Amino acid sequence: MSPRQERAAIEFGTVNEKNLVQLQRLNTALFPVKYNDKFYQEAIRAPDGFVRLAYFQTILVGAVMVRFESNANGSSRLYIMTLGVLAPYRERGIGAQLLDHVFELLASHPLCSNVSEIALHVHTENTEAIAFYKNRGFEVVELIEKYYKRGVDPPDCYLLSKKVEPRGNGS
Repeated sequence: MSPRQERAAIEFGTVNEKNLVQLQRLNTALFPVKYNDKFYQEAIRAPDGFVRLAYFQTILVGAVMVRFESNANGSSRLYIMTLGVLAPYRERGIGAQLLDHVFELLASHPLCSNVSEIALHVHTENTEAIAFYKNRGFEVVELIEKYYKRGVDPPDCYLLSKKVEPRGNGS
């Protein structure tokens, strides 16, 4: 296994007012959309564990941000708002560790006891991310044309989903 393929030792951190600018810069480098201040305030107010920063040797190299969504029919899902790793640090298992954190939330966080799905949107041109999620059991369930409103060409994305077994209120 080459050094690039070895699973990197990362440290998880939480987002706060002091490192919020780091998260904003990371997302600007990673994603084709610009997130507004409301998005970042939601990150600070998110339930414990719903935002995780990944540090490699004290450098912020990745992050995941999820939110809990409850549907009118009583089901719920975790929506991955962002999950990304800077290009020089990819293929080291950091993205997988961030996604593993999402699965740990499913197994232990009180809000997640009835979650039956994990979902996210991925730009249609981001073949690397699409392959990453497909390799972890996600399926493309819908093409959404003109999803991105500004500055993304093409403006289309896929909705990806992974069905999970709710653990119920008694777990």
